[in-house]
Amino acid sequence: MKILLTLSLVFSFGLFADGHDEETPKYEANKAEYYVNVFKDGKDMDDLMKWSAKWTKWASEGEPGEVFKNYKSAILVPYYGHSLNTFDVIWVGSSPSPEEQYVGNDYWLNNGGKLIDDLPVTFPQVIDTWQRTVSETPDGTAGYVVYSDCKLGEGVTSEQFYDAYHAYAHAAQENGDVAGRKMIWPQTGVEPGWDFDFVQAVFTSSIGDYGRNWTNFWGEKADTLPEYEAMAALGGSCTNERSFSIVPVKS
Repeated sequence: MKILLTLSLVFSFGLFADGHDEETPKYEANKAEYYVNVFKDGKDMDDLMKWSAKWTKWASEGEPGEVFKNYKSAILVPYYGHSLNTFDVIWVGSSPSPEEQYVGNDYWLNNGGKLIDDLPVTFPQVIDTWQRTVSETPDGTAGYVVYSDCKLGEGVTSEQFYDAYHAYAHAAQENGDVAGRKMIWPQTGVEPGWDFDFVQAVFTSSIGDYGRNWTNFWGEKADTLPEYEAMAALGGSCTNERSFSIVPVKS
């Protein structure tokens, strides 16, 4: 399960977007939870999508609708990676704060009833994270994401790296980059022995945009920017890339 489980992410439906105000230089951190899904015998993606539609209706009306009004969710479908036979998909959900996340968890456990009983998946691993948007895609959507496990340079704090990453990401967008980025800090549920400082998420509006970004930005311009040099000077490294397509559930 180590493949993930350091994750993070958020998309057009808000999972990947934090409502950044242009007058505010930085994004606020928020909470996200990742449920690693394994289909029950005889169940598949079609069953999960049907269940998700019922859950979305339940979580959008009446009392549940009030509890989950700020909860955004999506399903991550693995694309490139390793050990892909150890799980099927990942459900990711984001909340603005720990209070909203855990109040929602409590309500779900006590009121989910038949929806819980009808789940077509099991959860061999669930990861609780903090995450913080660095930049968003031009249209605010996300259809494809690449995660990697990262270590900070010696003596460098997460805040220092975030500031440099934020400056680089916005300089990159001025030079044709169309990727959004996040830093994620896994908390509860992390695989024992995971020895990294954060998870990096780089996402684009579509799989095609990810490829075009190599032609238009990463391949020629990325490492020529002064902001890139300043970020690189902080040291650190990322490894274990894995990618997912993104299926919206609740925006």
